[in-house]
Amino acid sequence: MNIRNTWFAAAAAAVLTLFCVVSSNAASQKGSFAAKVNGAGIKTATLNAAVNNYVENQKMFGVTVKDEEKDKLKKDILNELISAELLYQASQKAGLGDMSKEVDSQLENIKKGFGSDQEFQKVLKERGIEIKDLKEDIKKGIYINAYLEKDVFSKLGPVTEDEKKQEYEGNKDKLNVPDEVKASHVLIKVGDKAVAEEKQKAKEKIEALRARAMSGEDFAKLAKENSEDASAPNGGDLGYFKKGDMVKPFEDAAFGLEKDQISPVVETQFGYHVIKVTDKKAAHTLTYEEVSKDIEKFLLNKHKRDEINKTTESLRKNAKIEIM
Repeated sequence: MNIRNTWFAAAAAAVLTLFCVVSSNAASQKGSFAAKVNGAGIKTATLNAAVNNYVENQKMFGVTVKDEEKDKLKKDILNELISAELLYQASQKAGLGDMSKEVDSQLENIKKGFGSDQEFQKVLKERGIEIKDLKEDIKKGIYINAYLEKDVFSKLGPVTEDEKKQEYEGNKDKLNVPDEVKASHVLIKVGDKAVAEEKQKAKEKIEALRARAMSGEDFAKLAKENSEDASAPNGGDLGYFKKGDMVKPFEDAAFGLEKDQISPVVETQFGYHVIKVTDKKAAHTLTYEEVSKDIEKFLLNKHKRDEINKTTESLRKNAKIEIM
């Protein structure tokens, strides 16, 4: 268990992702089938798209899937697609009614994520996705979620205090938090190709801003009006961070300050900074009270995953599954 990180997502979300992101990419393509579930085909192209999508997503986290791992990955993803199809077929027998309004609403939310309809249409074209196929995949995801909530998750009872405390006690060694500081800063950028005159001008500007801060002007206001960092609208607030989160010159300066102290001018590859530490936290182990709600979410999602596994295993026993 990793408190404060991403919790186990309910399998419903995973299924929805598979349908909406993966199968659409190949839904309209003709070709052979990787499997059939009670006569409903899962195309090889869909499976290949799912594998490629997973591999590309892993790259974003700095993880490379080795060639020798891809056969097992392909098998695992095919099993997920089969489980998703089984859940969808079960949802069609569950009397859930017409959900076309929910489909249209979710499609609109997806469109909004692209900024404009033109950008949305461009992405669909680039990926070879037909809008009707996307809507079908959204429909499947919505029906699966509704079925899980109505007929699967409804069996679950609340997470008990005993469960939470047992999980906490068993994972205390993973709940150690190192020293942290909370800091704000003002940044005056200096480009990689800046000449000496430009650097000097930037340094004079940051030194003047530091002098104003040292004389008692509101640091957040100075940052908001002058900083060239993305944190400027928040008064330069960077939140809490630990060693290793920031570039070393910045980190060394921040951790060397006491609460409410303002640093000398600090130079990094981004330019010149003035830093103000607004809080400090000594290394400690997170208390049960601090993580109780997170543990509850973790355990609830774990129970959901267990129930989905039981459900899909039961559905498999009565299904005709052909692996091609």
